[in-house]
Amino acid sequence: MDITERSIESEYFEELDKKTRFNDCIAAYYNALYEDTNEELYSNRAKSLNLCCKYWDLDYYRLQAVKDVQRVNLCKDKFCYNCQSLLALRRQAKYSPVLDSYRDTHDIWHIVFTVPNCTGEKLRTTLLQMYRKFGYMVRYLDGRKKIRGIDFKRYGYIGAVRALEVTQNREDKSFHPHFHCMAVLRKDLEFTKKYINSYSYSYGEKVRYFVDLEILLQKIWYLLMNGQEVNAQTVADLKEGYSVTADCVRDGKYHEVFKYAIKGSFKDGSIYDYETFKTLYYALHNRKVIQGYGVLHNFKEDEAGGLFEDELAELYEKMVTELQRWETPVKAVESLEQVITESKRANVRYISKSNLRSVLREYKRQEEKENSPMSGKAEN
Repeated sequence: MDITERSIESEYFEELDKKTRFNDCIAAYYNALYEDTNEELYSNRAKSLNLCCKYWDLDYYRLQAVKDVQRVNLCKDKFCYNCQSLLALRRQAKYSPVLDSYRDTHDIWHIVFTVPNCTGEKLRTTLLQMYRKFGYMVRYLDGRKKIRGIDFKRYGYIGAVRALEVTQNREDKSFHPHFHCMAVLRKDLEFTKKYINSYSYSYGEKVRYFVDLEILLQKIWYLLMNGQEVNAQTVADLKEGYSVTADCVRDGKYHEVFKYAIKGSFKDGSIYDYETFKTLYYALHNRKVIQGYGVLHNFKEDEAGGLFEDELAELYEKMVTELQRWETPVKAVESLEQVITESKRANVRYISKSNLRSVLREYKRQEEKENSPMSGKAEN
């Protein structure tokens, strides 16, 4: 299969169009904030949101009916559902090679750290406490902080990525901040699901048994968040902590879970009104939503996937060289509406280096899956 022949489907552009429709509402909130404060910054952000993804710069090969996307205007606002979705894909592309490199020796765990719902007035201070105390939690996991009688080394933690999500209860307007954490732990850890507490139930039905790691994390998280001393005695004496769930993501499915976990601070359509927007805006101001630790902290991009990027650059160069054998492209600009219409024409192809990157990753994962011992197709 020649992956350089794969073009961008029209459904991709239509999905972008759907995502950017949420921006009309967010732009209106920014304009309202501008009216309240007279700060030009908010008016400019509203304009950027309204223009996000609307115009595309292309290299157009007329004779071959191929349009190579060179640039698209993006607002990069933290409240733009489209930009946050694209950012999640870029984060996945950044971290995936590192996660893949540890696949034979470690498992990826999806751990969610939760605190009780809070009011909008307390959201900023709650987030400040969560950010401060999560750093301590990491130090326990990596062994820099110790609790006598508790062996954290047995979990084999080597790194993690932590992402913030904030949801809101529509009825009482309270906020539910929580961390999604993808942690790299020793491979094939075995736990028995046997513990029950108040977090085991949902709407009166028992839905979950916890393992000892979850109970330990629940108690430490509670003690940290409430400013209490963390030692073997306080952990043992605490009847119940805060909700923490930990699930091992096996069978190579961590790519999808990882994308979900780092998708952004809130879901599309979850900002119900202007007051909610203002609360989130000020609470998240200058707040780093994604943070890496251990092997997932400050690694160099060339270490994360240098060989992959070299192969990508070679394939892209091959694709462009072949196109330019026949003609020199002309520069063109199209609106998103034009792109959607044109992409549905049978004889028009849209391509881009980013799309080629996605296709190449998909191809390599499929190749690895087919050659894995579990597939039965691996060479002896």
